Amino acid sequence: MPRVIVCGAGLTGLTTAWHLRRLGADVTVVEASTRVGGVIQSTARDGYLVEHGPNSCTLTPDLAALIETLGLTPLLRPAAPQAQRRYIVRDGLPVVVPTAPRTMLTSPLFSMRGKLRVLREPWITPRTAHGDESVADFVRRRLGTEALDYAVDPFVSGVYAGDPEQLSVGHAFPRLAAMEREHGSLLRAMLAAGRKVRAARNTEGSTNSQHTMVSFAGGLHTLPAALATTLGAESIRLNARAIAIESSGAGVIVTVDEGGQRHSLDADAIVSTLPLHALTRISLTADAAAATEQLATVPYPPVASLALGFRRADVAHALDGFGCLVPSRERRRTLGVLFSSTLFDGRAPDGYVLLTCFLGGTRHPELGTADTSTLLALVLPELANLFGISGAPTFVEHTSWPRAIPQYNVGHDANIRAAEALEVLVPGLLVDGQFRRGVSVGDCVAAGAALAARSLAVANDAAGGRPPRHATSTAEHEVVVIT
Repeated sequence: MPRVIVCGAGLTGLTTAWHLRRLGADVTVVEASTRVGGVIQSTARDGYLVEHGPNSCTLTPDLAALIETLGLTPLLRPAAPQAQRRYIVRDGLPVVVPTAPRTMLTSPLFSMRGKLRVLREPWITPRTAHGDESVADFVRRRLGTEALDYAVDPFVSGVYAGDPEQLSVGHAFPRLAAMEREHGSLLRAMLAAGRKVRAARNTEGSTNSQHTMVSFAGGLHTLPAALATTLGAESIRLNARAIAIESSGAGVIVTVDEGGQRHSLDADAIVSTLPLHALTRISLTADAAAATEQLATVPYPPVASLALGFRRADVAHALDGFGCLVPSRERRRTLGVLFSSTLFDGRAPDGYVLLTCFLGGTRHPELGTADTSTLLALVLPELANLFGISGAPTFVEHTSWPRAIPQYNVGHDANIRAAEALEVLVPGLLVDGQFRRGVSVGDCVAAGAALAARSLAVANDAAGGRPPRHATSTAEHEVVVIT
């Protein structure tokens, strides 16, 4: 039975460990910080429930199965119906995003010229050139500049806090590239998808739950907390950080700094889903330097989250939606604002609302690490202008992520090749995670299942190729998963 040591208790690592335990592995989680969950953290204070990282997630089949198995279904909360409505700022005003061709034609979000350009899309010849293409170039080519400025640019800020001129469409939004490749047109692909959804709805017993946006009564941290509880407190060691990895015979040796004390663990395999800026600080073999230098170039822009509570009577806007995104063309500091107390019940006391504002990213990286007073001085006038807020906030919770979200920029193939090279140069090491699998909650859950299977296969191969160790060894048949 392989023993699995998971270095890092983010969602991908915890899910990997959970699946490995179910596959028969003996699991220990080693986490560099003092808490589990990674960026998924929830805080209840003064009647508010604040999310410091992701605020919601889409209920994918993998995620739904995990939630059910963990017994969390009674705690699941779907987003309010108003969450289907979203706003984007145009000319200083929040404008409802059209969700159907009919509403697009009448929407003030796009000019008549912009609308006609979008309607031309089915007659645009698909790209035949090989090589990477930026999101911005892709959208300009298929939908025009106005669609880029007032639809895709703010969406990119909301997902990646990134720049569409730099992001790779094939890696950051592979579905868009596939729509053109398979249908020759985005609009034709959307019409085909709509027909498929309608057919599924007409099928007896079918559901559309995989498109439901959800959270939990106590916030998203409920999920990693439940995974940690299932693994057991004795299986999770906090304040422990991997500092070196090297191959040794049929296995791998990992050196861990645990509360200032260093010790080595023999392993059969290692899966690293660490942020790349953390992975590249780990000492590896000398011939792995070129690969780690390449991975160190992947940017993780800083992002600040500012949760603000207001008296409902002080906010003129109906806040009847998911939130509001701000295009870069609008020249504002705020990337976007979530209407958190609209999305889910229990996010604010009666008579109050909770707004979660995001700043920084590639657009204004200096704001991702700015202090609270600086951010308030910038954000409050913008909120007053956009949403008619007249009073001061009654609640403030500021979170800064100095390195937030990996950017899938043009040329990202080189980073994937570097990760694959590391797996060859350090036998037994598997390099994976958000930079390779996707950044959403659903992506992390799906990655955990795949990584568990892959790491177990590597561990079993390694264990079968070496002589048995002494029975008193504390590291017999170990798999180390680093996140």
